[in-house]
Amino acid sequence: TIMGNNDEVLETETDSLAALSSEEAVAAIVFVATFADSEITDEELEIFNDILLNLELYENYSDEEMQAMVDKFADIYDTDGLEALFNLAVKSISEEWVETAFEAAVEVVLVDGSIPETEENFISNLQQALGIDAQVAQEIINDLMVI
Repeated sequence: TIMGNNDEVLETETDSLAALSSEEAVAAIVFVATFADSEITDEELEIFNDILLNLELYENYSDEEMQAMVDKFADIYDTDGLEALFNLAVKSISEEWVETAFEAAVEVVLVDGSIPETEENFISNLQQALGIDAQVAQEIINDLMVI
């Protein structure tokens, strides 16, 4: 593979100084997924919000807290770039939320009804970075494709 081994999936020189909680990490991964094809459509932003609101993880978050979280990601994105945010999220996420984050990210990517090549690369990077078994990842994707 072009990616080399897992350790260098999306390594960047600068790791952002910001820290993410495990909960924020899940949302950050969905945020990065929203940017996977480098242009954000209103539709994707809506999906991003819907997906987060549907996760029980965030059911007690107020609109202000959700907004603050998104602002935080945007700041990291503006300052250090998407890879830094991605790396930070992967480092900060707890084991129990890994598949949730992956599934949510795939949902965002599938909003256009298919997975374009750039987003396919993102999904496979994400799967490797999160250490999700390839077969498990494929099952998650297949389940979501059906909808």
